[in-house]
Amino acid sequence: MEALLILQEAVLFDQLLYAVGLVGAASADERVEAPDSGIAVTTLRTHEAVEALAPEWRALEARASATATAFQACDLHRVWARHFCDTRTALRVVTLRRNGRLVLVWPLAVGQTALGGVAAWAGDPLGQYGDVVVEAGPARDRWIEAAFREIGAWGDVSFLHLCGVRADSAVARWAGKRGRRIGVTQEAPALDHSPFENAAAFAKAGWPQAKRNIKRIKKLESMGGMNFEMIGPGERAQALVGAAFGFKRAWLDRQGHFGRAFIDTRLEACLTELAGNAGLRSGLVVSHLSVGGETAAIEIGFRHGGTHYAYMGAFAPDFAKHSPGFVVTELTIRSCVEAPDVGEYDPLPPADDYKLAWSNRRVKVRDYGFVIGWPGFAAFLYAARLRPAAKALYARLPLKLRQGLRFSRK
Repeated sequence: MEALLILQEAVLFDQLLYAVGLVGAASADERVEAPDSGIAVTTLRTHEAVEALAPEWRALEARASATATAFQACDLHRVWARHFCDTRTALRVVTLRRNGRLVLVWPLAVGQTALGGVAAWAGDPLGQYGDVVVEAGPARDRWIEAAFREIGAWGDVSFLHLCGVRADSAVARWAGKRGRRIGVTQEAPALDHSPFENAAAFAKAGWPQAKRNIKRIKKLESMGGMNFEMIGPGERAQALVGAAFGFKRAWLDRQGHFGRAFIDTRLEACLTELAGNAGLRSGLVVSHLSVGGETAAIEIGFRHGGTHYAYMGAFAPDFAKHSPGFVVTELTIRSCVEAPDVGEYDPLPPADDYKLAWSNRRVKVRDYGFVIGWPGFAAFLYAARLRPAAKALYARLPLKLRQGLRFSRK
């Protein structure tokens, strides 16, 4: 009994008890009828099934744009699956229909690990925010719960790990009640530029970083002229994505940072495909700053639902001392202010000082864990304790040692 009490206090034993009930009560079939009348929940496991769902998914995505972010886009997940799904990782898409109408899509990546079956948001490491794509309404949390019970019915997943849940997301309230927080709460800074009529009004607001950029821009202009442009998907955007990854990896090597996502060639291949295909509805856009005809800085972003998400910035080493990254950020924001369909610039977590310098609001972002079977306890412990400790230890290592460890992983 004492051991059980220790578990309840330290490892959230109540959730484990719920997990056993969930797995035992649910059917192992692909389809689960929820108690609400007219509701049917289904898991799609094949590429063909997901492709067939795409038109309805895109339509739901448009209806749910107030909550779901660019990282829940149907086309983004379709491309991600082509590059990241293999014998160890599978895409499963939970769908919920009400009277035949698609009202919820929950894309998950499922992997069989040494700690058992683990499900997480599909799209990692490309996706930075996690959410379900679901219509608004009073039944939303019940629909999410029904979808969760479908996940519990799979039988081969014992831990659900949901990272990057914004406080204003569709899944946030349900996750806060059902799941357990993992790690520290982060903040996502953002610039709501609705108070500014145009870029000139924005510039007059007295942003400290903008004042510093005046000197930087003058210097860059003196080096053969400066040019800034926003580029949509196509051959040029594709080439710039490749250049950005080259710059980013060189910077990570110099700093001794690990950058798991950026040393994974699949991420570059995924973004390169998104950047090169104008027929995909991913919202990808590339900010490009050139000086004297040479690329000085690049920012890869996504636009969706009135928000510009600044996904990745990189700069050429030859221009590093002139801080072109700060300049390309300001010029991208100015472009957002002028765009009639964009109302917010989101530089993504964490809330670093250089991001806060261009923000006027913040949103809390949390990670949640759900143990849905006894083996999931080990995966929960790893996610909540061991992995953060390992990352903290790596960050404290001397630069030379970090650099050596980076090269040994290549």
